[in-house]
Amino acid sequence: MLNRDPNSWHWLVNILPYLLLSAATFAVGFITVLHNGGPWTKALMSATVGTILSVSLYPVLLWVAIQYQLPGVSAFSVCVFLAIMGVEWIRNKADDLYEVVIGRWRKK
Repeated sequence: MLNRDPNSWHWLVNILPYLLLSAATFAVGFITVLHNGGPWTKALMSATVGTILSVSLYPVLLWVAIQYQLPGVSAFSVCVFLAIMGVEWIRNKADDLYEVVIGRWRKK
């Protein structure tokens, strides 16, 4: 019987952290943009992009946490922190990193 097999819920246990991460980062990103005075369309777009970024970075951050013997929740908290800071902050940091790494060789 399917409901008596303990392995039938294994897929839910594996995907549950990603679902919680998605819900938390979307809600935090959406509320942050609205709190800062942005329109709801910008809040929706920023929260969506922040959620996609957080979910894609979560396995890498989880691996880093395991390598440095930190709890797995620390990877979750970094992803939520990125959602709080917002997409514009991440874009500015990526631009600064581009200038340092690649921009100096492009100048003539």
